[in-house]
Amino acid sequence: MSLIARVPFAFARSALFTPQFSRPCTVAQPMHAITAATDYRITLRQSGPCLTQAHASAWQVATTLAAKSSRDEVRLIDALRALGLASVQTAAKRRLLALFDDLAASRVEIDTRRQDYRGPLLAFRKLPRGRVSLNWPPGMRELLEDEAVYLPLYGRATLGAYPLATWLHDYIATHRRAYEIELETLRELCGSSLTAHHFKPRLRRALDQVQASASFFTRYEIAHGVLTLHKEPTRVLLLDPKAKASKSAQTRHLDAIQRAAAQRARVAL
Repeated sequence: MSLIARVPFAFARSALFTPQFSRPCTVAQPMHAITAATDYRITLRQSGPCLTQAHASAWQVATTLAAKSSRDEVRLIDALRALGLASVQTAAKRRLLALFDDLAASRVEIDTRRQDYRGPLLAFRKLPRGRVSLNWPPGMRELLEDEAVYLPLYGRATLGAYPLATWLHDYIATHRRAYEIELETLRELCGSSLTAHHFKPRLRRALDQVQASASFFTRYEIAHGVLTLHKEPTRVLLLDPKAKASKSAQTRHLDAIQRAAAQRARVAL
């Protein structure tokens, strides 16, 4: 049975997790604005390490596996396999933990039509025997439960070596059957450091890779500086007001239970 990730629109339609075209920055950044979609209102700010598509994949795997666990635990070996990696040895586990550390050190401020989240991208603690336990930041469950798209993790796994392709995979999935966007707007939106001249051929190769991997993406055309995407419907979470209120109450209850459990864990008995 395939694992299904929930990807918030704010992540899929922004440059929060950029394709790594150049050497990533090594200094943590102060809170700053992230380029995001304007046709669907998203305001996004982030502080902390520079984030790439490798971080996006790690975040999706961690939240997906933890949500399926009754204890919110993730085995690193399961996460590496979900990422489609051949090696699950110690070095690979260390690289994955380094990605988790970057995510935990990153704070985001998200405002959309339906969401208002302020907090870390990940909160976790290491456990024995190659496991980690996720501590869901308040509001993170709500971020996953509304204004998000359902995507099989294997889609990213097959594209893991092509960061622009993985970004496009999530971005395309959030749209309706047909969508147009100017190439320059797309270049800025994904956070590419390539020039417009070099971006277009790279974009074509990445689109071909997504089309070969994702069944929902049917075809595309590029003409006069505009990209037209055609796709089949994908499952999107957009709760109606009553369901959203009920779900919010439920997630606040779960957050309270988690905080109480964490407090008890700190008390020496």
